[in-house]
Amino acid sequence: MTVLMKLTTGLLVMCQHSFSEDRWQTISYGTHSPPSVDAAEFLVLDTGGSGGGFGHGDIRQHLHDVHFWNSKVGWAAGYGGVFKTVDGGLTWERRRNKSGWYHLEMSGPDEVWLLEGFHGKGRAKLWHTTDDGKTWEEIAPGTFKGYSDLLCRAEERWLLCGGYPSYRSRDGGETWIVEAMGGLLHASNKISIPGDDRIADGYAIYVLGDHNRKLRLIRSEDSGSTWKVTSLPDFPRHHAWEMFFVSSRRGWLAGPGGEILFTDDAGNTWERRDLPSDSDQRAKSLWFARTGHGFASVENRNFAKRRHTLYESSDNGRHWWPVLGGVKSVNKLFALGPGQLWGVGTVPDYVPNDLVAILKPKR
Repeated sequence: MTVLMKLTTGLLVMCQHSFSEDRWQTISYGTHSPPSVDAAEFLVLDTGGSGGGFGHGDIRQHLHDVHFWNSKVGWAAGYGGVFKTVDGGLTWERRRNKSGWYHLEMSGPDEVWLLEGFHGKGRAKLWHTTDDGKTWEEIAPGTFKGYSDLLCRAEERWLLCGGYPSYRSRDGGETWIVEAMGGLLHASNKISIPGDDRIADGYAIYVLGDHNRKLRLIRSEDSGSTWKVTSLPDFPRHHAWEMFFVSSRRGWLAGPGGEILFTDDAGNTWERRDLPSDSDQRAKSLWFARTGHGFASVENRNFAKRRHTLYESSDNGRHWWPVLGGVKSVNKLFALGPGQLWGVGTVPDYVPNDLVAILKPKR
């Protein structure tokens, strides 16, 4: 192994060949840039819960997911319930009571898919509404065992179940089949369908999981008919890795210690573009535009430390600066475009509450 170290202004660069040279590129640590004069600003709100001791009040915490159909209409879900907004996230109305609501997807202005998980019980429920949440139908009762990820694109429906069998529907959720993904994963945790263009025989799908106790990413170039392993650095398995692909070739993986992996050639080569060295927190969510502007959120469990929970980049993650900190933890990011982004999470204080962060328009 050859190592070259060079110290520049606030940046430690290490070039090494501990992995195959055609797969692994420059590794960057501590890419902590000063905030841009045009750094993002956020309006920080909640869904409207209230405190109260001895079981009183309406304490809401840990929003896990958020999805918007347009700039006004969106849904969010978490332990405190399932909520809808019609004013861009300024106010919220509860549509389902407290439970283990982990994932949701909108497939129409009044159509929502909602995944309920039961921690430690090997059981999950997939719910569906077509009337704006007035009524809900459980889909395929007793079928699903895990709740790692949920994705809806056009008529495609995917439900990843971790170490349990995962499922796919090609007809809008009418029928479901087990998706084995060529047997290349022992657990399937995250899925991405960039949908930017058709490749030879279909579209690209990425699934992140593990195999033989190692992190593994697999890719299909024909809409899931066949699969192949995409080479990655030798990381141990961990369910907390996140994934975001902005196109069929450009994507990011984010790890439990602030690690960021970047590819611009469909996973043939990777670069380390880690979050700043003062952030060793678990990465929770990523979002990038094709321009290279994006955000990464990390977990912030210890409110006493008041560390950052949201970072911004303007160059695909080469440099990062913090844009949101304090007693906050952002679990999920969702965007309709570069100027329309929301984050949801929790405020881990003595009396916890949920959190909604809305990107402010540029002045």
